[in-house]
Amino acid sequence: MAKSINRKIDKHLRYWQREDTGRPLASVTIAEDFFFSRHYGAAQPLLQPGKVITPDMLDVSAFMADYEQMYQDSLLVEQDGFWVGMPFTGIPWMEAMLGCKIMAMDNSFVSEPTGATIESQEEIILDQHDPWLAKYLEFTGALIELSNDRFPVGEPIMRGPSDMLGAILGQEAMVYAIMLQPEKSSRLLRQLTEAFLQVIKKQQALIRDFHGGRSIGFYNVWTPGKCIWYQEDLSALLSPDLFRKMLRPCGELICKDYEYTAIHLHPSSFFIVDELLEMDELKVIQVNKDVGGPSVSEMMALFKKIVKTKNLIIWGDLTEEDLALIQDQLPSKGVYLHIIAKDITYANHLLQTISRSV
Repeated sequence: MAKSINRKIDKHLRYWQREDTGRPLASVTIAEDFFFSRHYGAAQPLLQPGKVITPDMLDVSAFMADYEQMYQDSLLVEQDGFWVGMPFTGIPWMEAMLGCKIMAMDNSFVSEPTGATIESQEEIILDQHDPWLAKYLEFTGALIELSNDRFPVGEPIMRGPSDMLGAILGQEAMVYAIMLQPEKSSRLLRQLTEAFLQVIKKQQALIRDFHGGRSIGFYNVWTPGKCIWYQEDLSALLSPDLFRKMLRPCGELICKDYEYTAIHLHPSSFFIVDELLEMDELKVIQVNKDVGGPSVSEMMALFKKIVKTKNLIIWGDLTEEDLALIQDQLPSKGVYLHIIAKDITYANHLLQTISRSV
């Protein structure tokens, strides 16, 4: 076991140092679909459309059996990454902490705008005693205890500044606010960035190192030091110029105090890649292979552009054809794959195709 762990650590060190790893590194999530909320048995009773969800409804201890099973399943997959325990990914945590109502749907949980407008919304300050924040940290603490140093604990999907402002005001209202009241919007975006950083700092203070490092949650990428990742999904609604002026400073602030940093990106936001490549403290760009396209082949030119100067993570239901294309056309350094596979057998089959081609 120790030799296996050391080999994985060495591979990750080479990934971060942009050295040749022989092939793309790869980790796996076992899931039949992308509705991750319903993969937790403890969440099933809450998935009633229209049900208002409050933090007291989440029994953290009830989720631990689901986490343990996910961890045990991960041990049956011959992957490069370590499975990462994260606070329940189904909850829009930042939106909840900022006062948005959380509603259940058939397969997921969503937030509703608070009713504030750009005119009425003044400063945004994270309530240090917010019950959703307490629940997030309760999940973190329970996962640390469950881990007992068997697996790392990390950050789940957390919305970025534009996503949070869009959640509070409504997405259309956010766009108009940024265009018509840029100074106030910029101030609120900065405050939202600081709120996000406060949450991550509180979580990081609880987390213990795992074999001398930390891990990027959701993608299972080990890092030799402190790490953070974020997203700006609603950048898709803005222009390149507005991203540069309003959101890039937020990203630079997020990355400033962390050694290992990543941003999650959908194809709808590919137009911001040039700006991201100029952010010196951003180390990784993670790109989704989204349902409905574009395909890996169609994104290959962008992948090549990214990996020239930054590390790349490709996430999605990658097929054998996708993996062959990636190995044929991308360098064997700075590339990490996170594969969504329907079961353990299929996951190992895909990983073996990567190893056989070396």
